[in-house]
Amino acid sequence: MSHSTALDTLLELSAREADAAAESLGKANAQRADARQRLAMLQQLRDEYAQKLQDHTRTGLSFASYRNFVGFMEKIDPAIAGQKDIEATASARVERAQLAWQNCRKEGKTWERLLERAQSAADGKAARADRKLMDEFAARASFTAKEAG
Repeated sequence: MSHSTALDTLLELSAREADAAAESLGKANAQRADARQRLAMLQQLRDEYAQKLQDHTRTGLSFASYRNFVGFMEKIDPAIAGQKDIEATASARVERAQLAWQNCRKEGKTWERLLERAQSAADGKAARADRKLMDEFAARASFTAKEAG
């Protein structure tokens, strides 16, 4: 029965690892979603400013205003590039966390199968012991009945 206890412990540890991996995956997904949202916001802001620049150039734009628009664009483009890097890093983190979680689940299923096999073997051994005991009992009863009769 110590086999079963060791397997139970391994199964429990594997389940804890899978839970921790699932939590890590959830955090990584949330970070990626946040990075994507920030990237979309920056891109939308850039598009809005580009549209405003086009609108103002049609209606007339002072040199100072034009310089402000261009300066803003020169600052937002690196910010977008940086946010793309952050989003790519977050996506890579999600992929690693997903793989770790899947591996933990796979390991847990392996321990479950081993535990089931051990339980099945123990059940089979107990059943054979019961049959042997019943056979011995039947043999004694038969022997006793022959002696009495």
